[in-house]
Amino acid sequence: MWKSHVKIICFIPLVVLAFILHDFLLLFSVSILSLISVKIFGKEISKVTKSLLKFLIPTIPLMLILWTLFSSFENGIVATIRFSSLTVVLFSMMSCFEVQETFKLLSEIFPYKFSYIIVLCIRYMEVIKDDMSRINLIRKARGFEEKGSLKKKIKSKSELIVPVFVDSLLKAEDITCALESRCFGLYRKRTFWR
Repeated sequence: MWKSHVKIICFIPLVVLAFILHDFLLLFSVSILSLISVKIFGKEISKVTKSLLKFLIPTIPLMLILWTLFSSFENGIVATIRFSSLTVVLFSMMSCFEVQETFKLLSEIFPYKFSYIIVLCIRYMEVIKDDMSRINLIRKARGFEEKGSLKKKIKSKSELIVPVFVDSLLKAEDITCALESRCFGLYRKRTFWR
């Protein structure tokens, strides 16, 4: 198993290069290197690629249109390619770290309260995604369809917001109660179970 420090050392230069490079071929090679790093660290590239495509396919045209409206078309293409490359690198990096590994690494750098908040946010994104797919399956079982025009699909997806939001608030309340019952944040330094 790879240590978290090794993963950070591998991914930080890729993130920096994705921020500073302007050449398309170099940005493409940085993206490929980050996906190769995912494979080296023992994760499945297909899952990372699938989640990347779910995010990038609607985002790229929207970003290209917005950049073209507020700037020139050439700037829109450059910004879209840089954003896509940075997204590939960050998705790859996040997929290589487990939750406990991330908390351990962050708690060495930041106070444990701050690192716990970051880890909870990362974990909560996965929970919200799972809740959305679960609620979507429940709606399909009850006969709701997502077929039709783009307007109907958007309306159907927007109807998921309220149940997911309510479910998220209930889970956040459970987490808050659990943290308060364990006196989280009472001491400056984190205590460990031996």
